[in-house]
Amino acid sequence: IIHDRHIVKKEFENLIKNGPIEYQHPKDLTIVTCRNEGTLEDRIIPHLSGYEDTSILERNMEYLGLDLVVLTDDRLPWRNTFKFEMLHKYLNAWKNGRGYCTTKYFMCLDAIDVIFVDDPQRVIDIFESYECDALFMSTHSTDGYNCMPKVKEWADTINSKNRYLNSGVYIGKTSFVKEMVEEAMKYAIPHGVTMDGYREYLNSQPEDYPKGSQDQDIFRYIEQKFYPRMKVDYDNQMAFRS
Repeated sequence: IIHDRHIVKKEFENLIKNGPIEYQHPKDLTIVTCRNEGTLEDRIIPHLSGYEDTSILERNMEYLGLDLVVLTDDRLPWRNTFKFEMLHKYLNAWKNGRGYCTTKYFMCLDAIDVIFVDDPQRVIDIFESYECDALFMSTHSTDGYNCMPKVKEWADTINSKNRYLNSGVYIGKTSFVKEMVEEAMKYAIPHGVTMDGYREYLNSQPEDYPKGSQDQDIFRYIEQKFYPRMKVDYDNQMAFRS
């Protein structure tokens, strides 16, 4: 997987140039993305022009013959904590007397800047090698840790690579992802911070942080509670990010 908004478009174009590819979708894996209804133009950088209406992930999955569940919400402005509400509803939905999502594994990907460039079975294999219940990719970004220095101190005790949890790509056992989302819902409020207001929000040092913050900040906050069931791929074997 590649999760890097500056190179995904070029890499997807290269993938197409190399000719048709079709991967077998693992039968035990559900892949989900969450996005707003309508245009994505307010959420993508100019470099990703052409993917305002149908995200690059949706196009990529269709091209590779993979199944993607697209969860949408019509509320604007978009808030990343909407994802928790959407995932919670989906994971707790019932159909014909049983859970709607019945696969063993569950993967969630950002819509606007993520693509597959290899067989998704490889992601499952990497995940299983970590012997955990959920695996997140990593990034150098420390956004949000200024509001929770103790959390960063703890995170630094379990890795020495100056990389931290990134929620743009994660996979887990469906039962555990459901548990994580239940916990995250405690901090996801409908009127949480917008993407445009995020920097000002962090600078304000909110006392109830991370309540109402970005989804990634909330995952970082609850990481310690679930570790080692919840781990981070510090080497980014699962997904590339510069």
